Amino acid sequence: MVRHPLIDDVVGPAIVVDSSAPVVWLTDSLDSLLRRAEAAGRTVVLRTGQEAALTPALRHALGAHGAAWAVRGPDGALRDGRTGVPAASLDDFVTHGPELLGDPSPEHRDAVGSVRQISIDLTLRHHDERTVDIGSAIEALCETVGTCPTRWGTSEPLTSTWDRWVVTQYAMHESPGISTSYAIGDGFAATMTAHLTGGVVVETMSAVLTVPEGGSDPQLASRLLDAVHRVASDVEPVFGVVMQRRGDADHLVRAVGYGEPEPLAVIVGPEATRFLDRRGQWPPVRTTTDTFAGEVGEGLVVRFEDGWTALESFLDRIDEDRFLQLVGGAPLDAAHDDGALGPHAMQHGGQGSPGAA
Repeated sequence: MVRHPLIDDVVGPAIVVDSSAPVVWLTDSLDSLLRRAEAAGRTVVLRTGQEAALTPALRHALGAHGAAWAVRGPDGALRDGRTGVPAASLDDFVTHGPELLGDPSPEHRDAVGSVRQISIDLTLRHHDERTVDIGSAIEALCETVGTCPTRWGTSEPLTSTWDRWVVTQYAMHESPGISTSYAIGDGFAATMTAHLTGGVVVETMSAVLTVPEGGSDPQLASRLLDAVHRVASDVEPVFGVVMQRRGDADHLVRAVGYGEPEPLAVIVGPEATRFLDRRGQWPPVRTTTDTFAGEVGEGLVVRFEDGWTALESFLDRIDEDRFLQLVGGAPLDAAHDDGALGPHAMQHGGQGSPGAA
């Protein structure tokens, strides 16, 4: 691979990019390096100081391309910026990572001043006979908390005014390959992908929305269900996860602990419901279900009473292989909350953020 201008060091299979910026963006140059390194089977390690922050778009891109974030402390010691786990050397991110698992370093402090957020990860299939409209699902779901995307782009800074038609044209131009774009707004950040499989456009979206503090919003679940109804009138939801989590108000990702997210609900589209095992007790223990109408039948919104236990119980009822065939190998399990849609990924307990993004 020809030496890229962003490369500061090469340590075995690790390609090191050093940044002293207080906020690190997904620039065109960094995006190209991540793609080229992945294609060459190399691991990019972004090395920053412990006060640095990543944008939601960069956080997603690191996960999508198998790259690592190494934080260097004042004494030179390294730790994983996402999980806080100490690293003996850069090699650890190649051999054990790119996200290290284990007990976090004492230097990986808890976040201060975090806010309550809702993350929504959703995969959709666009109807053959209707005009493809990428981003309509994001708008419907964002309206549940009274916000809307304002800018979008494929690398940062995101300077283009939000326009669903333009976003859709970009995805069509990239077809049949995978397109990836990012959107932000007031208290909102999202990643969107689209690809063509079997003549059907499959869209995935991962959005994080800041919501008011002060306990649960009794109307939020109803508004989300209404939004799913609106989405299902235009595109077919396949599978989605709704979680409550903590994050920074500016949606940047810092090398601190935000705590475990709490699964609130899953959305199972009409086509995916046939892959559910409904034998024995249904719905599963500590869950309740609502239905919504789609083009090919009824879908389900399954609400959880006790987070991960209920989610894992529900995921045991899904035929994962047939589900993945339905979405044609869509990029469902980028790291953690960056879009941890795939049942296999979620069974391993995602934590992090698109703020984790």
